[in-house]
Amino acid sequence: MIRALAVLPLRNISNDPAQEYFADGMTESLISDLARIKALRIISRTSVMAYKGVTKSLPEIARELNVDAVLEGSALLVGSRVRVSVQLISARTDETLWSERYDRELEDVLALQGELSATVAREIVIQLSPVEATQLANRNAVNPGAHLEYLKARHSLGGGSPEAIEVGRRHARRALEIDPAFALAWSALADCEIFRAIRGMAPPAESAAEATAAAKRALELDPSLADAHVSMGFILSHTGHLADGLGALQKAVELNPGLAAAHNLLGRALYSCERHAEALAAIDKSVNLDPLSMMMYTGAGDAYYFAREYEKSVFHYRMSIELDPRFDGAHTGLARSLEALGRFDGARAEYEEGRRLSGGVAGPSFGLAHLAAASGDEIEARRILAELTDARAKSVVSAWGIAVLHASLGDVEETYRWLETAVEEKASGLILLRVHPRLDPIRNDARYWPLVRKVGLQ
Repeated sequence: MIRALAVLPLRNISNDPAQEYFADGMTESLISDLARIKALRIISRTSVMAYKGVTKSLPEIARELNVDAVLEGSALLVGSRVRVSVQLISARTDETLWSERYDRELEDVLALQGELSATVAREIVIQLSPVEATQLANRNAVNPGAHLEYLKARHSLGGGSPEAIEVGRRHARRALEIDPAFALAWSALADCEIFRAIRGMAPPAESAAEATAAAKRALELDPSLADAHVSMGFILSHTGHLADGLGALQKAVELNPGLAAAHNLLGRALYSCERHAEALAAIDKSVNLDPLSMMMYTGAGDAYYFAREYEKSVFHYRMSIELDPRFDGAHTGLARSLEALGRFDGARAEYEEGRRLSGGVAGPSFGLAHLAAASGDEIEARRILAELTDARAKSVVSAWGIAVLHASLGDVEETYRWLETAVEEKASGLILLRVHPRLDPIRNDARYWPLVRKVGLQ
C-alpha cells in the first residue's frame, strides 16, 4: 500500500544548464498537484531537491524520506515542445510499478501535470475525491513564455536572500507582462512583495499594499488556487488582520494539505495569538512534509522561541544551518535563542554571521544591540540604537525593531511611542506583539492590551 510518495528532481537532459529551472519547475508543479490528494503524503520540494544529482540508491532515499514509493524521471524542453519521462518505483522492492513518456506543446504543460498526477493516483490505487479529480482535470492552457518566467520566479524566491527575492520579483513581473491573467504569477509576485516588507527591503506599508493587490488578483482569477490563499494569509496575518489571515491559511491547507509552507505559516499565525500547542502541531506537520528544508526548520525554531522553549529552538535553528548555512535568518534566530539562554559568546558569533550574510538589512544589528543590553553593556546597546534610529533618514529601518530595543533597555515611554509609529507604518513585526519575550518589560502597562486589540491580535 502506497501512502507516502517522493517526486525526485526531474533530470535536465538538454545538456543546457540554463534549462535547470524548467526541470526544477516541472518537479515542483508535480509535487504541488499531487499534494492536493488528501490520502497521500507528498514530500515537499525543498527536501527532494536535496537529492538532485545524488548517487544514492532509490531504496536508500526512500528510507531517508520515509516514503513507500518514488517518482523519478526527466524533462526536456525543445523550442515549444516538452517531453517528460517518468517511472514510479516501489521503495521496498526497487521494482518499477509504472512508466510513461509524455510529449506535449509547452502551452499544454498544466494539463500534462494534471494528467500525470491523476495517473499516478490511479496506479497506486488512491481514490480521488470528486473535487480532487476535477482540480486535476480542469487545467487551462498556459502561455509558454509566462510559464517559464513564473518557474524562474519561484526558483529564485526559494533562495530566501534579499537578492534572490528581487530576482524572483523581476521574473514574476515579466510573467505578468506576457500574461496578465496568470494567477500563479500573481501569487508569486505577492509573495515577493510581502517578503520585501518582512526582510526590511522596502517600506512595509508600500510593499504590503502591492502584495495585497497581487494576492487579490490571483484569487479573482482562480479562487481554488491554494498558493494564492497562502499568499493572502501570509499578508493578512502580518498586516493587522490575524483572524482573516488564519482563515486564509486554513483554507489553503484544506485545498492543498501537502503544502508545507501553508502549515508553517499557519503555525506562525497561531503562536502569534498564544495558541502554542496548535502552532507546534502545524509546524511539526510542515517539517514532516519538508524534512530537509532550512525554511521549515527556521520556522520551527521561531515557534519554539516564542513558546519560550529555548533549548528546542536552538536544536531546530542548528538543524536549519546544517541543511543550508547561507540563510542569515537561521543564524540570527539561533543567536536570539542563545542570548535568551545566557550563552552570550555563541550568540555574538551567530549575530555577526547573520550580519555578514544578510546583505545589509538591519535585523542582525538590532540583535547585537539586544545582546549588548542583555550582557550589561548599555552604552554599546544605546550606541547601536542611535545609529539605527538615525539610519531611518536614508534607508528602511523598522520602527518595530526600534520599539523592541527600547523595551530591552527598559525605556517604557519610548517603546510605546515607537510602537505607535510601527502601527502607522504597518510594520510586519507587530504580529509578534503578544508573544515576544523582549516585550516583557512593558506588558504590565495599561496601554499594552488596548494596543494588542488595536493591531488585531486579541
